[in-house]
Amino acid sequence: MPGALIRVFAVALIACAPDHPSSTTAPGFVSAAADTLTVPLAANAPVLDGRVDEGEYGAPAVRIPTAGGETRVWITRHARFVYIAAVMSDSTFYWGDDFVVSLDPDGSADAAPQSGDRQWYLRRMLDSSVVSTAASGRWATPGQPTPALGATRRHGDWHVASSSSPAAWTVELRISEPAFKPGAGTPRIAFRTYNDRPGGWWSWPLPPSGTPAQRVERSPQSWTPVVWR
Repeated sequence: MPGALIRVFAVALIACAPDHPSSTTAPGFVSAAADTLTVPLAANAPVLDGRVDEGEYGAPAVRIPTAGGETRVWITRHARFVYIAAVMSDSTFYWGDDFVVSLDPDGSADAAPQSGDRQWYLRRMLDSSVVSTAASGRWATPGQPTPALGATRRHGDWHVASSSSPAAWTVELRISEPAFKPGAGTPRIAFRTYNDRPGGWWSWPLPPSGTPAQRVERSPQSWTPVVWR
Protein backbone atom coordinates (compact mmCIF):
# COMPACT_ATOMS: atom_id res chain seq x y z
CA MET A 1 0.00 0.00 0.00
CA PRO A 2 2.73 2.58 0.85
CA GLY A 3 4.40 1.80 -2.49
CA ALA A 4 1.14 2.49 -4.33
CA LEU A 5 0.78 5.84 -2.55
CA ILE A 6 4.32 6.82 -3.54
CA ARG A 7 3.61 5.97 -7.17
CA VAL A 8 0.41 8.07 -7.14
CA PHE A 9 2.29 11.00 -5.55
CA ALA A 10 5.04 10.78 -8.16
CA VAL A 11 2.52 10.82 -11.01
CA ALA A 12 0.87 13.90 -9.48
CA LEU A 13 4.21 15.72 -9.32
CA ILE A 14 4.95 14.93 -12.97
CA ALA A 15 1.52 16.13 -14.05
CA CYS A 16 2.04 19.45 -12.27
CA ALA A 17 5.58 20.06 -13.49
CA PRO A 18 5.99 22.95 -15.99
CA ASP A 19 6.95 22.23 -19.58
CA HIS A 20 10.65 22.45 -20.34
CA PRO A 21 11.48 25.24 -22.79
CA SER A 22 12.60 24.29 -26.25
CA SER A 23 15.99 25.29 -27.65
CA THR A 24 14.39 28.36 -29.22
CA THR A 25 13.08 29.80 -25.97
CA ALA A 26 14.96 31.40 -23.11
CA PRO A 27 15.38 28.97 -20.19
CA GLY A 28 14.35 30.46 -16.88
CA PHE A 29 13.44 33.83 -18.43
CA VAL A 30 10.69 35.46 -16.37
CA SER A 31 10.73 39.08 -17.63
CA ALA A 32 8.39 38.19 -20.52
CA ALA A 33 5.55 38.15 -17.99
CA ALA A 34 5.90 41.95 -17.59
CA ASP A 35 2.85 43.91 -18.72
CA THR A 36 4.87 46.86 -20.04
CA LEU A 37 8.38 48.03 -20.90
CA THR A 38 9.14 51.40 -19.30
CA VAL A 39 11.29 53.96 -21.15
CA PRO A 40 12.97 56.33 -18.68
CA LEU A 41 14.09 59.85 -19.51
CA ALA A 42 17.89 60.03 -19.55
CA ALA A 43 19.71 63.01 -18.06
CA ASN A 44 22.25 62.90 -20.89
CA ALA A 45 22.09 61.58 -24.43
CA PRO A 46 23.97 58.28 -24.93
CA VAL A 47 26.91 58.52 -27.34
CA LEU A 48 26.01 56.51 -30.44
CA ASP A 49 29.36 54.80 -30.99
CA GLY A 50 28.54 51.09 -30.80
CA ARG A 51 29.90 50.81 -27.25
CA VAL A 52 27.52 50.21 -24.34
CA ASP A 53 27.90 49.89 -20.58
CA GLU A 54 25.85 50.45 -17.44
CA GLY A 55 27.71 53.66 -16.68
CA GLU A 56 26.12 55.16 -19.80
CA TYR A 57 22.72 53.44 -19.81
CA GLY A 58 22.13 52.22 -16.25
CA ALA A 59 20.73 48.76 -15.50
CA PRO A 60 19.47 46.69 -18.45
CA ALA A 61 15.72 46.80 -19.04
CA VAL A 62 15.63 43.26 -20.45
CA ARG A 63 17.87 40.24 -19.99
CA ILE A 64 17.56 37.34 -22.43
CA PRO A 65 19.41 34.19 -21.39
CA THR A 66 20.59 32.18 -24.42
CA ALA A 67 22.60 29.01 -24.88
CA GLY A 68 25.63 31.15 -25.76
CA GLY A 69 25.36 33.61 -22.87
CA GLU A 70 23.16 36.52 -21.87
CA THR A 71 21.82 39.26 -24.13
CA ARG A 72 21.29 42.54 -22.25
CA VAL A 73 18.99 45.20 -23.66
CA TRP A 74 18.61 48.86 -22.64
CA ILE A 75 16.03 51.42 -23.69
CA THR A 76 15.93 55.10 -22.79
CA ARG A 77 14.96 58.45 -24.32
CA HIS A 78 16.45 61.92 -24.54
CA ALA A 79 15.68 65.05 -26.56
CA ARG A 80 13.02 63.56 -28.82
CA PHE A 81 14.95 60.33 -29.51
CA VAL A 82 14.55 56.78 -28.21
CA TYR A 83 17.76 54.79 -27.72
CA ILE A 84 17.87 50.99 -27.80
CA ALA A 85 21.15 49.23 -27.01
CA ALA A 86 22.05 45.56 -26.75
CA VAL A 87 25.11 43.51 -25.83
CA MET A 88 25.14 39.91 -27.06
CA SER A 89 27.53 37.58 -25.24
CA ASP A 90 29.00 35.53 -28.10
CA SER A 91 32.59 34.37 -28.48
CA THR A 92 32.04 32.65 -31.86
CA PHE A 93 32.02 35.31 -34.55
CA TYR A 94 29.58 34.79 -37.42
CA TRP A 95 28.57 37.60 -39.79
CA GLY A 96 24.90 36.58 -39.61
CA ASP A 97 24.49 36.64 -35.82
CA ASP A 98 21.65 39.09 -35.31
CA PHE A 99 19.63 41.27 -33.00
CA VAL A 100 16.15 42.19 -34.23
CA VAL A 101 13.98 45.07 -33.03
CA SER A 102 10.32 44.89 -34.09
CA LEU A 103 8.13 47.93 -33.45
CA ASP A 104 4.38 48.53 -33.69
CA PRO A 105 4.36 52.35 -33.39
CA ASP A 106 0.60 52.87 -33.09
CA GLY A 107 0.07 49.87 -30.80
CA SER A 108 -2.62 48.32 -33.01
CA ALA A 109 -1.44 44.85 -31.90
CA ASP A 110 -2.46 43.06 -35.07
CA ALA A 111 -2.06 39.33 -35.67
CA ALA A 112 0.56 40.02 -38.37
CA PRO A 113 2.77 43.02 -39.23
CA GLN A 114 0.75 45.79 -40.86
CA SER A 115 1.44 49.05 -42.66
CA GLY A 116 3.55 51.31 -40.44
CA ASP A 117 5.12 48.53 -38.37
CA ARG A 118 8.93 48.71 -38.44
CA GLN A 119 11.75 46.21 -38.07
CA TRP A 120 15.52 46.66 -37.67
CA TYR A 121 17.20 43.32 -38.51
CA LEU A 122 20.72 44.10 -37.29
CA ARG A 123 23.52 41.64 -38.02
CA ARG A 124 26.96 41.35 -36.46
CA MET A 125 28.34 42.41 -39.83
CA LEU A 126 26.25 45.57 -39.92
CA ASP A 127 26.55 46.06 -43.68
CA SER A 128 24.32 42.97 -44.09
CA SER A 129 21.53 44.37 -41.90
CA VAL A 130 18.05 45.14 -43.22
CA VAL A 131 15.52 47.77 -42.15
CA SER A 132 11.93 47.03 -43.16
CA THR A 133 8.46 48.53 -43.04
CA ALA A 134 5.67 45.96 -43.08
CA ALA A 135 3.10 45.64 -45.84
CA SER A 136 0.20 43.22 -46.23
CA GLY A 137 1.13 41.15 -43.21
CA ARG A 138 4.78 40.63 -44.22
CA TRP A 139 8.17 42.18 -43.54
CA ALA A 140 9.19 41.64 -47.16
CA THR A 141 7.27 41.30 -50.41
CA PRO A 142 7.91 37.91 -52.05
CA GLY A 143 10.33 38.35 -54.94
CA GLN A 144 11.29 41.87 -53.80
CA PRO A 145 13.97 41.51 -51.12
CA THR A 146 14.74 44.57 -49.02
CA PRO A 147 18.25 45.88 -49.79
CA ALA A 148 20.93 45.44 -47.13
CA LEU A 149 22.29 48.57 -45.44
CA GLY A 150 25.73 48.40 -47.00
CA ALA A 151 27.62 51.48 -45.75
CA THR A 152 24.42 53.24 -44.63
CA ARG A 153 24.20 53.86 -40.88
CA ARG A 154 21.39 56.41 -40.75
CA HIS A 155 18.25 57.22 -42.67
CA GLY A 156 15.58 59.80 -41.95
CA ASP A 157 14.35 58.83 -38.49
CA TRP A 158 16.96 56.31 -37.30
CA HIS A 159 20.71 55.90 -36.76
CA VAL A 160 22.63 52.72 -35.86
CA ALA A 161 26.15 51.88 -34.64
CA SER A 162 27.80 48.58 -33.75
CA SER A 163 31.05 47.02 -32.51
CA SER A 164 32.39 43.50 -32.04
CA SER A 165 34.95 41.93 -29.71
CA PRO A 166 36.17 38.34 -29.15
CA ALA A 167 33.67 37.89 -26.30
CA ALA A 168 30.59 39.81 -27.45
CA TRP A 169 29.08 42.22 -29.93
CA THR A 170 27.11 45.39 -29.38
CA VAL A 171 24.55 47.45 -31.24
CA GLU A 172 22.98 50.86 -30.57
CA LEU A 173 19.88 52.11 -32.36
CA ARG A 174 18.48 55.63 -32.12
CA ILE A 175 14.92 56.23 -33.37
CA SER A 176 13.20 59.61 -33.49
CA GLU A 177 10.43 59.83 -30.92
CA PRO A 178 7.76 60.82 -33.51
CA ALA A 179 8.60 57.66 -35.48
CA PHE A 180 8.62 55.48 -32.36
CA LYS A 181 5.39 56.94 -30.93
CA PRO A 182 3.59 58.89 -33.65
CA GLY A 183 0.26 59.37 -31.89
CA ALA A 184 -1.80 58.69 -28.80
CA GLY A 185 -1.52 54.90 -29.09
CA THR A 186 0.79 52.81 -26.93
CA PRO A 187 3.65 51.38 -29.04
CA ARG A 188 4.56 47.71 -28.77
CA ILE A 189 8.01 46.20 -29.11
CA ALA A 190 9.78 42.83 -29.31
CA PHE A 191 13.42 41.73 -29.42
CA ARG A 192 14.96 38.60 -30.90
CA THR A 193 18.54 37.38 -31.18
CA TYR A 194 20.28 34.64 -33.16
CA ASN A 195 23.59 32.91 -32.39
CA ASP A 196 24.97 30.45 -34.95
CA ARG A 197 27.02 28.57 -32.33
CA PRO A 198 25.67 26.83 -30.34
CA GLY A 199 22.84 27.67 -32.73
CA GLY A 200 19.40 29.00 -31.88
CA TRP A 201 16.95 31.90 -31.65
CA TRP A 202 15.76 33.57 -28.46
CA SER A 203 13.13 36.26 -28.06
CA TRP A 204 11.53 38.72 -25.66
CA PRO A 205 8.68 38.37 -25.02
CA LEU A 206 8.83 34.59 -24.96
CA PRO A 207 6.88 32.70 -27.63
CA PRO A 208 4.05 30.39 -26.60
CA SER A 209 5.24 26.98 -25.45
CA GLY A 210 6.41 24.86 -28.38
CA THR A 211 6.56 27.83 -30.78
CA PRO A 212 9.89 28.93 -32.35
CA ALA A 213 11.21 32.23 -31.01
CA GLN A 214 11.41 33.75 -34.49
CA ARG A 215 7.60 33.59 -34.73
CA VAL A 216 7.35 36.40 -32.16
CA GLU A 217 8.48 39.05 -34.65
CA ARG A 218 5.61 38.05 -36.95
CA SER A 219 2.92 38.63 -34.31
CA PRO A 220 2.57 42.23 -33.05
CA GLN A 221 -0.28 41.21 -30.78
CA SER A 222 2.27 39.33 -28.65
CA TRP A 223 4.68 42.28 -28.32
CA THR A 224 5.07 44.26 -25.10
CA PRO A 225 3.46 47.72 -24.68
CA VAL A 226 5.96 50.56 -24.17
CA VAL A 227 5.27 53.38 -21.71
CA TRP A 228 7.14 56.62 -20.98
CA ARG A 229 8.43 57.42 -17.52
